[in-house]
Amino acid sequence: MYLALGIVYLLASILMAAVIVLTAVRSIKRNGDFITKTNLFYLAPTFLIIYLLHVTAEVYNGSQMDFFSCFSLIYTSLDVMKFKVVKAMLMPICTAYPLYYADFVLAFIIGGITVVLSVASFFSKRIGNFCKVKYRFHKGCDIVVGDTESSIQYIKNTKNTVLLGVNVSNQRFIGLLKQGVSVLNMPLVAKQLARKLKHGTYNIIVFKDANQSYTNVIEAFIGLPRDVDIRIYLEANQQEMKILKQKFIAKADNIKNTYISGFSKYELMARKFVVDYPITKYIPRSFYNDNFSLKPDKDIHIVFVGFGKVNYQLFRMCAMQFQFAHEHKGKLATHPVKYHIYDCDKQALHNEFFSRIQYEFDEVFSDCDFPKPDEICKLDIDQLYSNSVDAKKAFRSFVHKDSFTYFIVSLDADLEDASYAQTIMRMLDENDNYRIFVRAKNSNSEKLNELSDKIIYFGDEKELYTHENIINDDLTELAQKINLLYSRIANPPEWLKKVYEDKYLSPLQQSSILNKCLDEPQRKDYMLKKWGELPNIEQDSNLYHALNLPFKLNLLGFDMVKKRDENDFGITEEEFNNYYVNSGRATHYNDYSFFFNTESSNVLAFIEHSRWNALYILYDYKQMKKSDIKVVESIDKNGNIVKSMPHKDTALRQHACLTTYYGLKELIEYKYKTLYPDEVLDEKHYKDNAHLKDLSKIYAYDYMDLDRLYSEITAMGYKLVRNDN
Repeated sequence: MYLALGIVYLLASILMAAVIVLTAVRSIKRNGDFITKTNLFYLAPTFLIIYLLHVTAEVYNGSQMDFFSCFSLIYTSLDVMKFKVVKAMLMPICTAYPLYYADFVLAFIIGGITVVLSVASFFSKRIGNFCKVKYRFHKGCDIVVGDTESSIQYIKNTKNTVLLGVNVSNQRFIGLLKQGVSVLNMPLVAKQLARKLKHGTYNIIVFKDANQSYTNVIEAFIGLPRDVDIRIYLEANQQEMKILKQKFIAKADNIKNTYISGFSKYELMARKFVVDYPITKYIPRSFYNDNFSLKPDKDIHIVFVGFGKVNYQLFRMCAMQFQFAHEHKGKLATHPVKYHIYDCDKQALHNEFFSRIQYEFDEVFSDCDFPKPDEICKLDIDQLYSNSVDAKKAFRSFVHKDSFTYFIVSLDADLEDASYAQTIMRMLDENDNYRIFVRAKNSNSEKLNELSDKIIYFGDEKELYTHENIINDDLTELAQKINLLYSRIANPPEWLKKVYEDKYLSPLQQSSILNKCLDEPQRKDYMLKKWGELPNIEQDSNLYHALNLPFKLNLLGFDMVKKRDENDFGITEEEFNNYYVNSGRATHYNDYSFFFNTESSNVLAFIEHSRWNALYILYDYKQMKKSDIKVVESIDKNGNIVKSMPHKDTALRQHACLTTYYGLKELIEYKYKTLYPDEVLDEKHYKDNAHLKDLSKIYAYDYMDLDRLYSEITAMGYKLVRNDN
């Protein structure tokens, strides 16, 4: 009988252990918690097994079992939960039946584990939070300052993130832990932070709705030990960041690897829009010539229905990114996009960009020494109600066989905007030359089902705040690499000097070597530091250049798609070069006349200059006068006197390249004649003229960068595929 009972007790204990393990595994899979209050339910069956084992031992010892004996064994069994065992009571049955050794040992282990887990379950969230914060701080992580809606959304979208709660209430602290948020609840004090952040790299993100003093945040974090790398990202517009940088950047420069940057929700949205939906992705191929210039009789329209914060930022981004060219008498010419801005609020139709384009442009560039830059775009601004007859007549007039039109709707609530988009589509019948983009905050998680691929929803705020968008997107990193390659940084480290000094490296080889160098974290930190030192205009110039890649690629008929794995291939570089025609690189750009051809590479370079012009014009730059382009003498490393003529002044917002693409030729000629007055400028012997080749890098740099298109895209983990609209 005792042997049979021993087997039953063993099976019950094994079953109990299995249930506890399965519950723990399920809990970890569901919410990542190992310790939960579910363990409390296992105390009773575990205690019952231990109690029955003690009763069996007492019966075997010959004790007479009555109510009082059974009741006293409850106390004895509870003592086991406190890790106390009456050895004299248990040894006789264990000696006679060794199976009971296993019964008691297994039951006691299960009992101890159950008690520990049950007690710990009351503090499990805090214990788990402590361990997670400790681990993430040790490895380096994102730290979001302030308990706000934006902060929580970022944390939900991003792994390896800690919320710096800045003294949230105890009730709120528990609530955050229940949501799975890792929280460090402490004030913004440098000394206290220094005890927590001892080494590693940390990205500090502060959203506007945190209502935190940005100056306090910066002062708290830049006072940390030198072996802590701090990168601070503040939600702020350009003017706010300019003030913050002026106040803190000098102080931050004295601290190793401290980097301060800003981001704007609406600019993030606009960046994502031009990358995901470049207009060249949808324009019919029949609109282009063989060299991808637009046919002169084709028009491109972008219609903004409503002009609030979203469409304001989208207009700015589209005006800088969407530039086209057409051929005129054997030369390339700009082909401006026509923007139509409609809003019932008259106040919304007045802003600095419209003033710059419609009025200040003519004033600022009325007296130029070099050709006046081409117009950025054409503007049609009107105070119209979206449902008015005039508005709908205008919409219909924009869509026909010789035009392609973007409608961008951002009026009010998501469902109302979606309904209005359907109204526009119904008006336009079967014409295919348009797309309708609808701003959808999607704050209520609406499932907006498109009835047609002509309506596209964008701007989901729940997906906007991510590590990839704010801190580490591929295109921003590419812009930072472009800065290292093009800026020719003074006194570079040895690894970068090798990239600069090898004259025989092709653009592809330069990029490849640089990518390998940047595998080392310290070198990547150097790249980030040099990026942070750039004036805002040069940062944005490099960034918007990178953001323009999808536009250029789709112009050529390609799209960039993230690779699934290493074996996921797109088109080959040879196939790409069938469309990107560049006869100049075969001769290392030794033929000056190449820059004025009309090959597809010339079209892309022409468009790139138009894009650059638009950026600088909208940043209030003007063309530098000849009298301000002074000869500067410096001494090279060999002790030779070197003359140069810098043609930009960031402080005064002047740049001599703010001219037409062909006007750059006049700038080159002026600098050549001033620097080398005794020489004859002979373009026919360009390949043997080192001085002219050096000055003409104004042209050559754009082509050398375009030559990297395929290698840069594939190096970022993308593949190129054909886009046949």
